[in-house]
Amino acid sequence: MTAPDRAVTGLLAGCLVFYLLLMALDGAGIPWSPLTLIPALGLAAFLAHRFTRWASSEAPARFPSDLGWGDAVALAALGVFALFSLTLWNAIPDFIYHWGIKGHRFYLERGIDFEYLARSWNWPIHPDYPNLLPILFAATAILGGGFREPVMMLWSTVWLAAMLLAAREVLRRWAPDRFVRQAALAVAALVLAGFGIGHLMAAAADWMIALALLAAVPALLAPPGRDGDFQIGCAAAFAAASKTEGLPLAALLVLVQFVRHLAFTRPGLSGLVRSALRLGLPVAAVALPWLAAVRHHGLFQDYNAGSFDWSRASLIFPALWDSVRGGAWHRLELGLALLPLLALDRRLRPLAAVASLQLAFYLYVYFSARVDVVFLVESSFPRLVLHLLPAILVGAAVAFPVKKETAGISAGRS
Repeated sequence: MTAPDRAVTGLLAGCLVFYLLLMALDGAGIPWSPLTLIPALGLAAFLAHRFTRWASSEAPARFPSDLGWGDAVALAALGVFALFSLTLWNAIPDFIYHWGIKGHRFYLERGIDFEYLARSWNWPIHPDYPNLLPILFAATAILGGGFREPVMMLWSTVWLAAMLLAAREVLRRWAPDRFVRQAALAVAALVLAGFGIGHLMAAAADWMIALALLAAVPALLAPPGRDGDFQIGCAAAFAAASKTEGLPLAALLVLVQFVRHLAFTRPGLSGLVRSALRLGLPVAAVALPWLAAVRHHGLFQDYNAGSFDWSRASLIFPALWDSVRGGAWHRLELGLALLPLLALDRRLRPLAAVASLQLAFYLYVYFSARVDVVFLVESSFPRLVLHLLPAILVGAAVAFPVKKETAGISAGRS
């Protein structure tokens, strides 16, 4: 892993360790307080640093210094998004009705209030969702001396910054031309900040799933190996801890990477077992306690699952087109159509496979969930696009055709 990859993976690993430590404290009946959270935060930072050093076979490296105009545009877009978030202008409504109310409740209770989540009238707050984000909100409030909404909004700025760092590193290593790299980073930053402001996405958990997929892209592009397994395992676990949509993404990341081992490395039985452990243990450490809590407290919502109904197609596809015309992405949702083209590039086939299967899962939910399907599509599809589009845009830049002589000149200058 390069230095930027280590920074992004370290952020994900630190959040996961902190999350597991706080769940352990809660399970042991120890209230969250500055006295318990500060040591947990320090331990999480230390373990994340050690993990990224141990999980990388490469020598420590510095951050690249080849800054350009695209980096300046990306920083400006990030700054504008942060300022809008601080004013609460682009706070997601789900912060009020869902993520924020759970985070505030956990802050008041100094722990996860499963009794509150299990109350029958609390089904609108999705009590069966993973709790990484509300736990981060609660810990921030406890350490900061109060639940201040503008501060909570800044978590989305952290996720967006990590996404841009991950995207920049993928482009630096695999995009064929310096101008393409800088342009792709600038476009990605402007698109994401514009959507985050215009569609009111501050404090949303959807950034975390998009970050998880982007953080896994370097491992999906590189030959399968030990470093990539740890990188994907960490990204998959972070996705699983973020939101229910992250659970299938976690499974797909692990599955695709394991299949790559079977197809290309042929490491033998012991090697496959080691790879499976590197990929699966982080996800299991996050998902199994969550599943146990959901089952023990009866949090699963029945409307999440139903039988597949083909007749819904007459409602789903017009609703999808209406969502595209609605302007949340200014028609950039059509970038999902690039997935078959990405699959033409051999390097990008693992990424195309993960993103395509995740998109297929979302369509399956539309065909099976026991809710008003038109409302479900119109209210969720723009946010689901956020999960996939950043990685697709970066992949398109990697696949962008550039004349060999131009690429050579650019490589010599950078």
